Amino acid sequence: MEFRELARINGGYAEARILHAAVTLGLFDRLDAPGRTAAAIAAAAGTDPRATELLLNALVAMRVVRKDGDVFKETEVTRTYLTTASPTSYTDYVRFDASLWPLWDHLAETVRTGKPARDPDMFQASSEDTARFIDAMASIVAARGDARVLAETLDLGGVRRLLDVGGGPGSYAIEMARRHPHLRATIFDLPGTLAVTRRYIEASGVGDRIELVAGDYLRDPLPTGYDLVFLSNVIHGEDEETNRALMRKIRGALVAGGRVMIKDHVTDESGTSPAPAAIFSIAMLLFTRGRDYAFAEIREWLLAAGFARAEADVLPPGLVSTLVVGHA
Repeated sequence: MEFRELARINGGYAEARILHAAVTLGLFDRLDAPGRTAAAIAAAAGTDPRATELLLNALVAMRVVRKDGDVFKETEVTRTYLTTASPTSYTDYVRFDASLWPLWDHLAETVRTGKPARDPDMFQASSEDTARFIDAMASIVAARGDARVLAETLDLGGVRRLLDVGGGPGSYAIEMARRHPHLRATIFDLPGTLAVTRRYIEASGVGDRIELVAGDYLRDPLPTGYDLVFLSNVIHGEDEETNRALMRKIRGALVAGGRVMIKDHVTDESGTSPAPAAIFSIAMLLFTRGRDYAFAEIREWLLAAGFARAEADVLPPGLVSTLVVGHA
């Protein structure tokens, strides 16, 4: 590694915080194709004109915004991902990341003690925390297109009943129900989460085929009789023993010949690759009991729970996760 790259890593927080501030202030919603001056954007956003121009200049340097003379213009990235009205808006996830920023101050202490910097309660302490978290999960799935691509990719022809454990906003259950009219889905999640989920289900157009069941997979039994159990980005929030117990519960929720599909970041045996998964494990260290796991670990949990076999499927390019399938 050259010094330039090391220096870039050290200062990388600055670009993240510039993006966080711009989303928090709603600056991207003030941009358009013809362009506006910094003074006009500041007047609309209620911000200081000089400081706003400096922030916009930085966003131009980051290639997020365009500048033509003294006019700032939207880009395809801002229009597609950073305006709140876009169906693929990423702004709720950016706001969520911004809310977590103070916790990173505690990373060194977390490494010293092994204890997370906050209560790993899946953001259930208040309705505001829960809504911010669940809206962020919906935001990143919409921006990347994960649920749509997965629903188009998976062969669910023989699946009549789907259980989505920890389904959050219901993005995957909604897309699978849209793609497969024969499918009926159940989303099992915490009561506080389901209060937010209901908003997405009611707007989906397929809510008559999606049932919401409140419960805590850490303590409660799962509903039973399903052809498929689906987990997206659940296991990385839990420790090894919790995941081992969860696989046993999932096995009991399936009919004979059923499957579990686990969509998550999966590392290699060294735990160092792919790089995003290794780095994401540090976020999990701060906020949860979990980390990202290797396929061999997940496979062992499944076999110990009574699954006959397990394999990892490669997902289409653009999706950053792996799909691990266990066969009952």
